[in-house]
Amino acid sequence: MPELPEVETIARGLHARVRGKRIATIGISWQRTVDARSLPLSALAGKQINGVTRIGKFVAIELSGGFTLAVHLRMTGRLLVGSPNVQVHAHERARITFRDASVLTFSDARKFGRMRLLRGDAAAQLAVGRDPLDPQLTSNDLKEMMAGRRTPVKVWLLDQRRLSGIGNIYASEALFFAGIRPRRAAGRLTSAECAGLLKSLRLVLRRAIRSGGSSLNDYVDSEGKEGSFQKQFSVYGRSGLHCLQCRGPVRRIVLAQRSTFYCSTCQR
Repeated sequence: MPELPEVETIARGLHARVRGKRIATIGISWQRTVDARSLPLSALAGKQINGVTRIGKFVAIELSGGFTLAVHLRMTGRLLVGSPNVQVHAHERARITFRDASVLTFSDARKFGRMRLLRGDAAAQLAVGRDPLDPQLTSNDLKEMMAGRRTPVKVWLLDQRRLSGIGNIYASEALFFAGIRPRRAAGRLTSAECAGLLKSLRLVLRRAIRSGGSSLNDYVDSEGKEGSFQKQFSVYGRSGLHCLQCRGPVRRIVLAQRSTFYCSTCQR
């Protein structure tokens, strides 16, 4: 599932390619692609795209009239901009055609992705947590949010109601750089550890964004290009290999049914 860096990369690419375009038509080839809570997508006709941003793991297409089309890619969703004669992909679920005849397609092999049209405060309606890259988020805020939580810190980081956008890959990587074991109770972290964790989260996320995200299975950006951050993983997916810092073994455990990777020497 694309995480914050991948969604940010897609949003930036789309912003550069579709901002200012006006929507002519939208076609839905699999109706369940549209979230049940969505406003009718017929309202998209005639709207101009003011910009494309990210809200947590959602690509947020900002439209005239105060509307936002929020797209959650889930596991295999792809948003691609193409020329007027782009062929229908085997897994295409929706197609937006602009007045200049270019198109924005949403394909999704596993059909888990969703599109939701909202009006007003999109972030509030999507009920996502604080963004780890928000400069107003402090380590004291993080400590207060974790206070009293017995949940393993790795599991806590994956809760989109707390912090938005962090998934399995970047939680493992950030905990490694912060020197914190994933099983530690979130509420037991010290002020210094919370400061280190927030710093590590931002470091890892920004590095991944600069690399265009991580392509492990299906992820590509809005131009169909893969990311390269997977070549820089320190622990994720490296079970049994040597830690790049201490040369000890990288270990794998399962927390909340998710594979978790860490170094038992560097992380305490």
